[in-house]
Amino acid sequence: MMIDVSQLPPISAIYRVWHHGRIIYVGQAKNLKKRWQNHHILPKILYKYGTDWTIDWIEIEPSNLNRAEAFAYRTFKPEMNKKNPSELLGKDL
Repeated sequence: MMIDVSQLPPISAIYRVWHHGRIIYVGQAKNLKKRWQNHHILPKILYKYGTDWTIDWIEIEPSNLNRAEAFAYRTFKPEMNKKNPSELLGKDL
């Protein structure tokens, strides 16, 4: 079920990685296709889940990526994210 990452669009986006109906990772990219060509999380996902995962995304203006990623992290609490992106935004959230 893994998506062919070479087919991802070259857009600015927030993305979510899904496994069995739950979100396991969230992130942001100014160019989604380029981000996933050598994404640091890909080997970890493949090791833990094989090809039993998929990605979806929402196109977001680059100036809104940090806030959108912080919101997605707080909302979904993905198990594979190691850093809380809200910490980069300060305490005004």
